Amino acid sequence: MPSILRIIAVLLPSFLLQGCLSTWIRMEDGTVLQPGRSDFFLAYGRVPRPKYDCGGYAVDFQSDGTVSCTDYSSIYGYGQSYNSNQDFSSSAPKTPSLVWEQEQHFAMGWRLGVLDKFGPFTGLEVGIQTEAATNPVSQEYKVAIGLPGSDSSVAHSLIGGWGTGMWADNEWFLQYAASKRFGSWRWFGSLRTTLQATQLQDLFSRDNFLHHRTWDTQAALGVKVQLGEIPIIPDWMAFGITADLSHAGYPSFQTSKMGQESGMGVAWATTMGWSW
Repeated sequence: MPSILRIIAVLLPSFLLQGCLSTWIRMEDGTVLQPGRSDFFLAYGRVPRPKYDCGGYAVDFQSDGTVSCTDYSSIYGYGQSYNSNQDFSSSAPKTPSLVWEQEQHFAMGWRLGVLDKFGPFTGLEVGIQTEAATNPVSQEYKVAIGLPGSDSSVAHSLIGGWGTGMWADNEWFLQYAASKRFGSWRWFGSLRTTLQATQLQDLFSRDNFLHHRTWDTQAALGVKVQLGEIPIIPDWMAFGITADLSHAGYPSFQTSKMGQESGMGVAWATTMGWSW
């Protein structure tokens, strides 16, 4: 393979994973893996995303980012040629409404225990999480530290990390997670604050790069059940709900000019994982 194609093959995944926005599938339970132990999970969920609705009219996206509704049903009769000097709309534009849809989301993540107990802390692990579709894909890297008082029954940790951004800057987050085990069931919750990276639509102004970062806060609750170490089938499964306290959902894919709507959005997800 020519050297230029090799470079493209290496760099292409990093350009694709430039979501800039926080992931919404939250399954952190406050536990920290022992050194050398790994955990891998796959997740499926539903996350809110707005869609423009014109109530029977066609959605018309302008080059300046504005959106209107247009009635195409009574434009020129069949077989007539297009007259560029004639108004293309047969009705006065109206403002479209936003309809919130629960969009499918997929995620995968991997954790690795790195350090055993050190100082007052119970351990340290590193991890990665990839989630789609965000805007369009988000990839985050994290470090978790087991906090004092954690044991096999009660666990809590402090998690920090960063996500890949779209060239101008990156995403940074800090999270607290805790859980309590009852037999094979572990109930967990977390609170996370994220400084999100600049979005692509906010990146350019004239010929300059601009920083336009936003804060995002999420709270999550869930339950995880251990299934036992049986070949092939998952070692555990979990279900969780995430409430985004800052934004009602991800930006619409219908236009690149639309940002995140403020408000509160709720998502749910189910996961399965393998430990070794």
